[in-house]
Amino acid sequence: MNNKHTSSFLACLAIAGGTSTLTADPVESFLDEQFGKLEEAVPGKFTLNARTRYEIFDLDTASGTLPDGSDADRDGSSFRIRYGYKTPDFNGLTAFIEGETLTRIGGDPDDIHPLDNAGDGTDLNQLWVQYKHSEYGHAKFGRQIFTLDDHRFIGHVGWRQNIQTFDAATGTITPIKGLAVTPFYFDQVNRVFGDEIDVDAQGINASYKFADWLTLTGFVYNIESDDLARWGNDTVGVRATGSYPVTEDVTLKYAFSYATQENAGDNPDDYDADYYAGDVSAAFKGLTVGGGFEILESGFRTPLATVHKFNGFADVYLPVTGFTNGLEDLYVYAGYAIPLWNEKKIPVKIIYHTFDTESGGASGQDGGDEIDFVASYKWNKYFTTIMKYGDYSEDGGIGGAGAVDKTMFTFEMNFVY
Repeated sequence: MNNKHTSSFLACLAIAGGTSTLTADPVESFLDEQFGKLEEAVPGKFTLNARTRYEIFDLDTASGTLPDGSDADRDGSSFRIRYGYKTPDFNGLTAFIEGETLTRIGGDPDDIHPLDNAGDGTDLNQLWVQYKHSEYGHAKFGRQIFTLDDHRFIGHVGWRQNIQTFDAATGTITPIKGLAVTPFYFDQVNRVFGDEIDVDAQGINASYKFADWLTLTGFVYNIESDDLARWGNDTVGVRATGSYPVTEDVTLKYAFSYATQENAGDNPDDYDADYYAGDVSAAFKGLTVGGGFEILESGFRTPLATVHKFNGFADVYLPVTGFTNGLEDLYVYAGYAIPLWNEKKIPVKIIYHTFDTESGGASGQDGGDEIDFVASYKWNKYFTTIMKYGDYSEDGGIGGAGAVDKTMFTFEMNFVY
């Protein structure tokens, strides 16, 4: 770990573990009572999701500044709250409205990670209407959160303070048991930066669960945009996932994906690229160990993905518009749920990544490596504390990214009702 942040990291970990001796039952009971009164008085369902975050974002540039002249070493705090209301179910028909307010807590506007720098203020986060059939699926229209599979192609970027939403028509059809067919159409993406991008995106995702050890998914996606033409792509892929109990105490899990992609619409990049990913893990009495790979050939892009979920917490490699010579990410990880004397647990996970080009590249250069760490503590059903750390060490970089060391650390408190 970067010595600059080791002390603050260890202090936060001690706080999370030390405070676990405090019971949160009185708080939970009080909130249960108050929210219960609200639910009795008002039909439908109110929702509340709040997050206070402190974040460190350091780039080890020679000048100490970013290309725009701003400071490469930043730290800052922000507060985000979402508040919504869902109507009662009327013969399968419901509607939902949600606002979102993001506020920096002191400091200069630049003293916050650029991906959380969506600007102070209040926005309409969701506004949709849905019809749900008890057996055959649902259809939803309006501004909404929408994800598919592991978020590699379509995601909500929920890690950022300002979540990604879509102005869309979506749905899921379940004609027979085990089969789910999900078509979608987007005409606007509301990104984590606070901007709104016009798109013409449609696709279909179909999965069938044969058994616990095998679910097969096939998908076809088309994305085009007049605002950001380089997003344009046609993607076809398959995915297999499953779990298998080897013994009473040991369970194996796996996920393998393959996709092929080419440019679409007005995209000026003429390319044809493939994607490969695999992950295998074993769980034994609270301990999980595993590893995997992700390979994106030159040009392969995922502009609507939850990119933070992949290729390291430091957000060095974000394949929104692809990399020259591609990207190869090999990783291993270990996780353990640390038991506490109050019958709760602190789940922790450490991940090691090594990055390289998929083909070609400058002689003697690879992308470097990264160590990631995440820990959480659930105080009660409303409050959760999360710490996350990513320490990337460069070794040349890939496709214009990853040319300098980078560290990112976050400490946050979440409230969800």
